[in-house]
Amino acid sequence: MTAPAPSQSFVIALLTATALHLLVMITVRLAPPARPIPPEAALEVVLLAAPPPAPAVAVTPSVLAAHTQTGTAPAPPVIVKPPPPAPAASRAPPAPAPRITPAPRPAPPAPPPLAVIAPPEPEPDPLALPTAPALTAAQILASQDVALEQFNRAQDTQLREQARRVRRHAISASTREFRYANYLGAWARKVERIGNLNYPPIAKEQHLSGNLILHVAIRADGSVDTISVVRSSGVPLLDQAARDIVKLAAPYAAFPPDIAAETDVIDIIRTWQFRRGGVLGWEASAPP
Repeated sequence: MTAPAPSQSFVIALLTATALHLLVMITVRLAPPARPIPPEAALEVVLLAAPPPAPAVAVTPSVLAAHTQTGTAPAPPVIVKPPPPAPAASRAPPAPAPRITPAPRPAPPAPPPLAVIAPPEPEPDPLALPTAPALTAAQILASQDVALEQFNRAQDTQLREQARRVRRHAISASTREFRYANYLGAWARKVERIGNLNYPPIAKEQHLSGNLILHVAIRADGSVDTISVVRSSGVPLLDQAARDIVKLAAPYAAFPPDIAAETDVIDIIRTWQFRRGGVLGWEASAPP
């Protein structure tokens, strides 16, 4: 047997070393170098409240990491194959699920009856004013009639008492006392002037004429108290014209001091003459 050539021996030795090297690499797990332990130092520890652990969920990664957090290679995943399904003939039908009938809910207890407590009656207020009872319409009308009648009676009584207290003096064309005759003459001149200026136009157009007796009451300040027709002229237009002329001429002169000292109201009674020529006149004064 011949010895191999030197080149062949080298090739065989190289192949043998390569195979051994590969076998060692496959069978031997290389561990990473140990990390150096740092020297002891003061550490600041902060305690945090850890959240509640989440339920574990099995996660099957599709790609495995090269190294775990500890630096070691992860273990290969274990694949569990489900058992093959049994033949259809040998499978038994699943048992029906038991039907659970819910228990009836108990009726809620009836609430206890509420006790009705009447509020205490308020004590009467000694300062409160008494309230009047409600009145019907008939009672209201009757009370108004009674109140109106009482008012009229009171007014009549007051006027009568006032008439007794009021000092009155009547004057006319026949008055001879100088102070009253003088006041009557001034009053008549003013009324005649105003009457001729405001003579009723209809009386002029229709040539109406007539005589009437008019009563005029004058107060001490010259204002008119009352106006009344004692005897009508027979023509309502002339009667109303006499009233209007008295109102237009007011107010009149106040009473002189000697008359005001003894008289509160002067009653002037004069005969008014509406003549055909549209002129207002008076009755002739009686001779002295």
